[in-house]
Amino acid sequence: MRMLKFVLIGLFVLNCSLLHSQTVYIYDEFGSKLYFQKTESVKFVSINPSSSMEQRERIKQNLKSLGGDFQEKTPFLYKVTLNAEQEAKLFSVIQREANNLCVSSMLMYADSTVQWTSNEIILKIFSDANIETVLNDNSISYKSIRQLGYDLQVFVVTLTGIEDKTIEYANLLYESGNIVFAQPSFWRLIKLYNPLYPQQWGFNNTGQNGGMAGIDINAPEAWQLSTGTGVKVAVIDEGVDLTHSDLNNNLLFGYDATDGSLGGSNGSSKGNDAHGTACAGIIAAEDNSEGVKGVAYNAKIIPVRIAYKNSYNNWVTYDTWITDGVYNAWYHKNADVLSNSWGGGSNSPAINNEINAAITQGRGGKGCVVVFASGNNYASSVSYPASLPNVLAVGAINRNGNKADFSNYGTALDIVAPGVDIPTTDIRGNGGYNYVTNNQYDPAYSDYANKDYTGKFGGTSAACPHVAGVAALVLSYNPDLTAQQVRNIIENTAQKVRADLYTYSNNAAHPNGTWNNQVGHGLVNAYAAIQAACPTLVNFTNQTVTTNTTVKSCGDINIENVTVKNGAKLTLDAPGEVNIGNNFEVEEDGEFEIIEN
Repeated sequence: MRMLKFVLIGLFVLNCSLLHSQTVYIYDEFGSKLYFQKTESVKFVSINPSSSMEQRERIKQNLKSLGGDFQEKTPFLYKVTLNAEQEAKLFSVIQREANNLCVSSMLMYADSTVQWTSNEIILKIFSDANIETVLNDNSISYKSIRQLGYDLQVFVVTLTGIEDKTIEYANLLYESGNIVFAQPSFWRLIKLYNPLYPQQWGFNNTGQNGGMAGIDINAPEAWQLSTGTGVKVAVIDEGVDLTHSDLNNNLLFGYDATDGSLGGSNGSSKGNDAHGTACAGIIAAEDNSEGVKGVAYNAKIIPVRIAYKNSYNNWVTYDTWITDGVYNAWYHKNADVLSNSWGGGSNSPAINNEINAAITQGRGGKGCVVVFASGNNYASSVSYPASLPNVLAVGAINRNGNKADFSNYGTALDIVAPGVDIPTTDIRGNGGYNYVTNNQYDPAYSDYANKDYTGKFGGTSAACPHVAGVAALVLSYNPDLTAQQVRNIIENTAQKVRADLYTYSNNAAHPNGTWNNQVGHGLVNAYAAIQAACPTLVNFTNQTVTTNTTVKSCGDINIENVTVKNGAKLTLDAPGEVNIGNNFEVEEDGEFEIIEN
């Protein structure tokens, strides 16, 4: 673990406790370190199952009285999130109930699994060693020892005391050289896997269903760095199924810009919501035990309706609706990313102006990232509004890296993404893309038996939300980026897929790396984009911090002339050095946190 260096040049006034989210580690059986992110402010309180109902209820009420966020996971497990003052009060509860509970800080492993320690260590001794001798030689105080499992040299040691030192003691035992391994007996919140995820070739192409392995957006790698938390994506479309169980926890209150009396009301059962529901699923379907998951599965979706289907299955929209919908998305709903899987028709100055306003004034002046589908007309020119120079125009490729034959291309194309046979959410029951004929599945259109999902969504409409989701991942990782910076990152980090088919070269109209008129800068690369979103040096100077603020760097952070006040929290996240210069002051009601990587 790195040593964090502070260089104190001038006045450093700190009237609050220094809080740490830190990296901790344990050893595996080969001596390699396994790292966890430890969050001190989040505690898991495990109750002894042998405690009485009265004791459990007393502990529960005492924990609630602390005033933090209290969650009952099971009758024997509570999760509490506390500030520094509340943590101090927790210690008195622990002391009073030491025989009935165990408290541990939250740990997160690299695959995002949440774990926490118990008061037990699992260890294996060498064949010629004695377990009691090993523990006594290392001054480990214990309540009990019991053999565990088939191997007679493996034991569970229950510790005495109320301190959260299981990791410390396990590492001490291993480093003594007298045992084979020692680790805390972890509690784990195991994630259930999305059953359709293995078929989402656009996220992780292993060659399934005849695809070319590696033709994907590198989603699993990207999720180690970002999952979209804190970012809002407006799906500007025909509506989203507001009751879909794989979406509803990620849905925010939306906006209907259409004339509701003509069929534009949210949640229509007439099939209106299928297109928007499919796009929303690609962006932010939940990571749960159902169906699929989205590119940015912890982002939030703002459904914005600008169109609806008529009885002839045509999309009906109106320039006023579109303009109003875009305006509400960025101005009233404060969306960070606008995903638009639609286009066509003539250029509209009103629509252009609103798109320009979103890009230049959204996100407090940093600008919204606006993404459009290039169109499905088999054409050598990109549809409007994707043809506008300040939006990201997205074309579609198939699972072998070829441009989809229908995907519009040409001088305005910026990037491509998966757009053929994409698994995603469908409106619940009949009427969506996974349709039925006479209560029987159409044999010409084989799809999932669960009609709440479809594996047949496609077009540049499917490609566009992939890029919108990547933009959400990037902004979640570094929310200080401007819209133009996000666009530059996405284009500069694109994968030059199928160089055997497409020649990439410099183009003055597309300065962010080499480009091709069939596939733009190439296939969007979520992992590389997030990596590029982090600066190696951040100078945080001449600032008064009055709201919770995170400063993130992939190198060092320099601080000077900074005051934290009004109950705000300043978080510094850097793997290098945090250099504190002149006039850094944290007032009594402020907080200061350093995340060690």
